[in-house]
Amino acid sequence: MIMKYELDKIIKNKIFLAASIVSLVVIAGIFLLGYYYSQLTFAEQTNTEKGYPGFYSEVTNAHAGEFNDQKVEEILADFMDRYQSDIEPERPFDVFSWGVADAFFPKGEDIYLKMNDAMEKGEKITIDEIDTPTIEDVGFANFNTALIIGGYNTWGNFFNVTNLLFMLASLFIIFICSSIFSSETSNNINQLLLSTKYGRGKLTIAKITVAVVVSILIFLVIQLISLIFFYSYHGLSGWDANIQTNFSVMLNDFPVYMNNFQVYLLVVGVQMIGLLSIIGITLLISTMTKSPFISLAISLGIYFVPFLLGEIYQTGIVAKILNLFPIQNYQVEEMLMKMENDTFFFFSSFIPNVILTIGVALIIKVAADFILYFKMKYSQVK
Repeated sequence: MIMKYELDKIIKNKIFLAASIVSLVVIAGIFLLGYYYSQLTFAEQTNTEKGYPGFYSEVTNAHAGEFNDQKVEEILADFMDRYQSDIEPERPFDVFSWGVADAFFPKGEDIYLKMNDAMEKGEKITIDEIDTPTIEDVGFANFNTALIIGGYNTWGNFFNVTNLLFMLASLFIIFICSSIFSSETSNNINQLLLSTKYGRGKLTIAKITVAVVVSILIFLVIQLISLIFFYSYHGLSGWDANIQTNFSVMLNDFPVYMNNFQVYLLVVGVQMIGLLSIIGITLLISTMTKSPFISLAISLGIYFVPFLLGEIYQTGIVAKILNLFPIQNYQVEEMLMKMENDTFFFFSSFIPNVILTIGVALIIKVAADFILYFKMKYSQVK
C-alpha cells in the first residue's frame, strides 16, 4: 500500500504529466531529425523523383550476404557502372555503395574524377583498372566466421536516434527523481512522515523502489516506441549484418563478432544499468536539499560534469575514470570504440571493460541507496 501510494504520487503529479507530454514532443522531433531528415530518406525521395523508387532496397538486397573481397569488388563494380551510365541530374544516389566505396576506393587517387574524365571521352573505367585494397588491407577484424553485410544505413540512423533518446530518458528520470524526497522537505511534511511508524524504514524503501520501477519503465517505453517506429519506417532489414560492416559507424576493426541488433541490445542494457546509478545519485541528492529545484540543478550538474571533464581529460587515469560514467557511454560508436582500448578504459579487451562499467554503476547505486536509507533512518526530527 505504501508503494502504491508513492506510485500514485508520481503518476498523478501534474509536473510528471507535463514532462511526459514534453518528452513525447521531443521524441517526435528526434524521429524527425533522425529519420525524415536523414541522408537515406533524402536519397530515397530524390531517387523516386528521378524514377528509381525503392532503389536503396534494391541495391541492398542485391548485395546483402557474406562480406569478402569478391563481394567488395561486386559492389564497387556495380556502383561504378551505374555512376558512369547516367549524367549527374539523372543519376540515382546510391548511399549503400557509397559507404563501401569511401572505405575501399584507393586513397591516393580520385576515382570519381577518373570516372568523370572517362565519361567525357565516351568511355568507362572498370573495377579491374583500379587497385582495390583487400578487406585485410583496410583493417577489418578477422573471425573464424565470415562477416555479413546488409542494410547498414538504416541501422546507422537507428543508433543515432538511440543516442539522443538515452539523453532524453536520463533528463526525464533526473527530473522525476530529484523531487521524490526534496518536495516533501519543501512542503514541510518530511518531519511528519519521519515520525510515523513506517516513515524511517518502509517508506524510504518504497520511495527508492518506486523511483527505480518508474524510471526503468520510462526508459523501456521510450526504447519500445523507438523500436516500433524504426520497424514501421525502415523495417528490420540488416539486423543480422555485422557491426564491422556498418559503414555508418566505421567500426571495421571492432574485435567482437556482433550484428547490429546484438549491439543495440548490448548498448540498451549498459545504458539501463547506467541509469540505476543516475537514479541512486539523484535520490541521494534529493534527501540533502530543501527544494526540488536545487535538487534538480545539482543532479544535472553531477550528470554533465563527467562529459565536460572528458573534453579536457581524454587520456590517462582521469579519462578512464570519467569514461565509466553513463553520460560518457551514450553514443553507440564512441562506447564501442573506447571500450575495446585500454587508452580509454582500464582493460585492453572489450568484455572486461563492459563488465567493469556495469559493476561500477551497480556499486554506485547500492552505495547511494545505503547512504540514503541510513540518512533517513537516523535523521533528527525537529
